[in-house]
Amino acid sequence: MNKYKWLSHAFVALILMWTTNLHAQSTFQEVYNIIQTKCTGCHGGDSPQGNLDLDLSEAGVYNALVGTNPTNPSALSKGYKLADPGYPERSYLLHKLATADWDNSFSLEVADGNTMPPSPLPALSEVEIELFRQWIMFGTPQSGTVVDRSVLEDYYENGLALPGVTAPPAPDPSEGIQIRLGPIFLAPLQEEEYFKKHLLDFGENVEVTKTSVDFNDESHHFILYQLSNGNAQSYAEGLRNIDSGEFSMTSNSSIGVWQNSDEFRLPEGAAYKWPQGTHLDLNFHVKNYSPEGVLACDAYININTQEDGIAEQEMFSVIIPINLFETFLGEPIGNGLVIPNDGEEHVFSDLFAVPPVPGIPFPSGDWYLWQLSSHTHARGIDYDIYISDGGEPGEQIYEGFYNFNYTFNQGFFDWEHPAIRYFEPLKKVDMSLGGGLIQEATYINDGPEPLEWGYTTDDEMMLMTIQFTAGPLSSSTPVVETASTDFSFTASPNPYQGHTSISYQLNEKAQVSLEVFNVLGERVQLLVDEKQAAGKYQQTFSAEALGLPAGMYLVNLTIDGQKISKKIIEMNN
Repeated sequence: MNKYKWLSHAFVALILMWTTNLHAQSTFQEVYNIIQTKCTGCHGGDSPQGNLDLDLSEAGVYNALVGTNPTNPSALSKGYKLADPGYPERSYLLHKLATADWDNSFSLEVADGNTMPPSPLPALSEVEIELFRQWIMFGTPQSGTVVDRSVLEDYYENGLALPGVTAPPAPDPSEGIQIRLGPIFLAPLQEEEYFKKHLLDFGENVEVTKTSVDFNDESHHFILYQLSNGNAQSYAEGLRNIDSGEFSMTSNSSIGVWQNSDEFRLPEGAAYKWPQGTHLDLNFHVKNYSPEGVLACDAYININTQEDGIAEQEMFSVIIPINLFETFLGEPIGNGLVIPNDGEEHVFSDLFAVPPVPGIPFPSGDWYLWQLSSHTHARGIDYDIYISDGGEPGEQIYEGFYNFNYTFNQGFFDWEHPAIRYFEPLKKVDMSLGGGLIQEATYINDGPEPLEWGYTTDDEMMLMTIQFTAGPLSSSTPVVETASTDFSFTASPNPYQGHTSISYQLNEKAQVSLEVFNVLGERVQLLVDEKQAAGKYQQTFSAEALGLPAGMYLVNLTIDGQKISKKIIEMNN
């Protein structure tokens, strides 16, 4: 090989190495390169603006930003850091970089100074600002990639952004707070589940009377936990992936489980009690059903509070997976759930009662139930809960075939939107040994292999959620403010291949509209728009037949002005 040909090969190899290293950059390295390119003109030299010198090495810039107090008195008084790991909204750096076109929730007051870089220098691009936010939200790691820049470019620059969620009004500051988790960017068909430790800053003990969560329709669930002190200290700041194996449901107190955007208004006289310095754990399970678009997933949590000492009873909330007590003995969580792939119905039954022994994180004796709900994944076809009568099912207090608001039996179990039952007055149940609750779940697995407990929608779960007090309430008030419907509505199978049958039943003559929308909010088919007599009706939908891609669609059924929606998922053949 002559020397010129050798030099040519060496040059190509160097280019390949450089390209590989470029694509292998960590998120912090990308942030650092933006700073060096666009920020050091002001934040460098002998007199850096704000006494913040960023013309430094990677380690120097990291130490100058992360956990550092700002010199601006206004920002300092708000408790901001320049970059606060896990808390974008408390990071002064992000407020200074933000533009209204990117996210208008990051505002600046006059005392906070001006947006950076200063005019006439060009502002950072939306993709660049988002890289800063994602790096902070994931805990400001010095290595590793927390977000794919190409996904952000598709979302902000290439026209592939899917509709997101609109932020609801926040509580008045005198009555509570709003927490935002997100945005989490998902590439087409990507599924993720995250946890995030969140320190509350009420500054005193409080009682919580209402919690509400708004999130994307594509979200699988949102769970709010209260961390025990030990776990709060051991968990790192920022988003943690479910792969870390940290199982909050067995080691912390749950506050609520949401599979729809909804409000939990506690009955009068009851409240959660949160001491000063409480840490929450925010659990968000999201999936992008689109084969093309990028989804930005957000959850907004509103928490309404009152002064400590007002509530008559403390409200407790627990998540009870199958074979819970076996996990305290070292067994894997949900080890009793193994569903054969034979296409037959399989019923799993589990008794939950509380022995009066030290170390059990639930009170024994009487529970006064306020709320009951259930949870499976796609193979679940029924879920029932009974009061135990000597270890056998006694009085049934939860029927899985009921609709989400528990106002009527719709004739099927909607695993994506399971029923939530409220008891008014509270339902007294003896939860000591000899009493307890029995949960029964039914599954059909016609897939290629047996299914076990797991955290993706391709796995399975079996658990019930219970909210209760340890004593009765002297007052009695309505506990939930939701509109109800009196018509049934189902899509089966769901998920489906080829086509699904959309069925509904009218109890009387009514004006009916049945529409199907894609994830962009565009109507793709109008199936019904007419006045119909009482009776049962069925329509067939197929995205493939319309030349549309597989993925998630939204079916809206409107009867005399009352609307109910259902997600359907078409899988590739």
